[in-house]
Amino acid sequence: METVLFREATFDTGKVVLNYAEGPAAGSPLVMLHGGAGRWQLYYGMLAELAERCHVYAPDLRGHGKSGWVPWSYTIRDYVEDIGAFLREVSGPAVLMGHSLGGIIAVATAKAWPDLVRALIVVDAPLDAATWGNLLRDGRGKLAAWRALSGGTHPVEEIERLLGDAPEGSSTLRELFGEGSPIIHDLAERLYLHDPDMHGMLIEDYENVAAGYDMETVLPAIPCPVLLVQADPTAGGVLTDEEVRRALTLLADPTHMRFSGMDHMLLDDPKGPPMVAVNAFLRQLSL
Repeated sequence: METVLFREATFDTGKVVLNYAEGPAAGSPLVMLHGGAGRWQLYYGMLAELAERCHVYAPDLRGHGKSGWVPWSYTIRDYVEDIGAFLREVSGPAVLMGHSLGGIIAVATAKAWPDLVRALIVVDAPLDAATWGNLLRDGRGKLAAWRALSGGTHPVEEIERLLGDAPEGSSTLRELFGEGSPIIHDLAERLYLHDPDMHGMLIEDYENVAAGYDMETVLPAIPCPVLLVQADPTAGGVLTDEEVRRALTLLADPTHMRFSGMDHMLLDDPKGPPMVAVNAFLRQLSL
């Protein structure tokens, strides 16, 4: 694969300035939304792979990466307004792809702005507020720790040291990934850039954050083709088999791919089976 150059630019939605990356104009537009605690660079390998077929855009969500902060304004509705404006004024109607939190936002955007979403690729994201809420409750301690480390008040090196000491199962992150791990360093850099309020809302105001995200209402309102990319729930995937079963009866034009043995970060390998499935889906759309 040749090196693909992405340029960074900014877009003012009228409420927040979004930083975004844009690849070469190689085809039809595809907008990639990263997950929570992410930024666009986290998916560089995958984006470079997709840029051989599509005109790729990858915004940093509000409160993440280099995008602006909007105090206590991190509901799904807020994110959807941002992405709707981005689709109208920057990319044009596009295939919308999202991982985790990005997948939640992508689903809600496809319901809110069906004329702007040509197709939808949802990568291991909860499809219902109840499932998402359970995950957040189970991860409340980690969210609180990340909130305390966010906002640029600690140097990246200190955040990296504290993350390395953080428990992960029966060990620590440092023991799991090794001393000087680029994974821990990248997470430290991402947390340094986060608005602490983004984590705070998930902890303290979840009902408001997730208001209206009900699969029985949202999914039937999505007319476009949808690819559900599911990690293995027994290996750390978050999209449940029951949600998939229900979604396949609610969506107008669904395709489902489940990857046994693969965890939530199943896009890490740009040539791996999930990306093969994504590219096959895009080919079916004549992209």
